[in-house]
Amino acid sequence: MKELKINTSYGEIHIYKRGTGEKILFLFHGSGGDNAMLSWWRMMKNFTREYTVYAPDLLGYGKSDKPDIQGEDFYEIHIEALNEVVEQLDVHEFYLAGLSMGGAVSIGYALKYPEKVKALFPIASWGVTQALPFHVFTYWLIQKTNFTLWQCKLMGKNKQMVRYILQHSLIGSKRRITNKLVNEVQKTCQEEYTGRAMQAFQRSSCDKKSAIPCYVQYLYKLKMPVIFIHGEKDPLVSVEDIFKVVNLCPKGQVHVLRGCKHWPVRERPEEISMMIQENTKERPGENG
Repeated sequence: MKELKINTSYGEIHIYKRGTGEKILFLFHGSGGDNAMLSWWRMMKNFTREYTVYAPDLLGYGKSDKPDIQGEDFYEIHIEALNEVVEQLDVHEFYLAGLSMGGAVSIGYALKYPEKVKALFPIASWGVTQALPFHVFTYWLIQKTNFTLWQCKLMGKNKQMVRYILQHSLIGSKRRITNKLVNEVQKTCQEEYTGRAMQAFQRSSCDKKSAIPCYVQYLYKLKMPVIFIHGEKDPLVSVEDIFKVVNLCPKGQVHVLRGCKHWPVRERPEEISMMIQENTKERPGENG
């Protein structure tokens, strides 16, 4: 695994790279206590020699710079910063997968730069649901209190709280919630930036009436294959919301992961990497 650093107009982005193959894949992680290695390291090692895989720490996360990004430009800044990364790496076409918040960033990227994205894999993706669970109350909790910061600090101190959050929202199979995973998540929650990054994401992702962004009315513009990968029991983004929008994509598909919740890349990394590889195979006639 190689590590790269790329300066953008918005801050330095740290990137993990594995492989030297001709097929290029970018992986965008989620929010909260997440970062590139926490979500993607198990998946990255499963790709064949055909692939070059890049997993950046998004701005505000991991080893990347941590500017104060929030508000109406939140997603645009992430999209533009990552596009500067793509350009500096001299990558012209690639496959793109994004998890949760990273899913919304990846959809936004594909809408803005469709000529660069050969296929899109939104995983447990934000950006296609129109409201939060219990929207009015959740909006108040996010925007008017520091509940997110308090929760993150508590998780940094209490392993049982980490285990509860993993079991309740993120991992469907109890046997996948190992002591090692609990320790990894707790360590990330102990970092000062983690709570701030989560709060910035949450506060940038809803107004009084709706979730932000909601790309539903723009999905028809995505002409590349769009393969939604989603946990059957995801309590944060309902799989029903994905089935409502998949046919709006001209080449849309859904792969449901039975029993999974909101962090399937840690629960079933082998299955997801195989799914991505299967859907990035060159078919007869594709190259003319």
